[in-house]
Amino acid sequence: MSKAEPGLGGSGIDDTQYTMHSTGDGWLISIDPQVGKPRIVGPVVDRLAAGLRRQNRQADGAGRLRVRLVLHAGDLLLDERGDLVGDQVNLAFRLLDSPQLRVLLKHAAGSLVICVSDAVFRHVVAQRHEGLNPTLFVPVRLGSKRTRGLGWICAPGEPDLATRAGLLRNHTRGANPDTEPSPSRPG
Repeated sequence: MSKAEPGLGGSGIDDTQYTMHSTGDGWLISIDPQVGKPRIVGPVVDRLAAGLRRQNRQADGAGRLRVRLVLHAGDLLLDERGDLVGDQVNLAFRLLDSPQLRVLLKHAAGSLVICVSDAVFRHVVAQRHEGLNPTLFVPVRLGSKRTRGLGWICAPGEPDLATRAGLLRNHTRGANPDTEPSPSRPG
């Protein structure tokens, strides 16, 4: 069982509503659209953050976990082996693998840095679905391989993380939808 599963089940998401795909050093979790993105951005992330805090209080240095979490939404494809593929998966991994997100985690006092794609921010967080607070997220330009775009960063309890890490740009809330990275570029 991964550390993410209690956050999913504890938030009322049935184990038939998600699939976990190991990436070797992490997980790609696909969640049934019936669950709704606000529940994932809100209660699931909150439970994951609390679980990480508990885990890390009880662990020694080597046993402490530090997590980069990316949330993106879109239609997914399965290849002939049953693996998730396509532009939406590529975009999520490019955001996750961006050097900027790694720098943010390095500078974070806590154990979790969350990045929501610009689309998830605009359609879910900025709309304040189920009480989500868009002021907890700051826009940061992210890039990995040939993909460049806007990610919205939140580190629980650390509203100034992007500034401390030297990554805060002069963006405004409600970013231009045309800034969404192009995941279809080869890389």
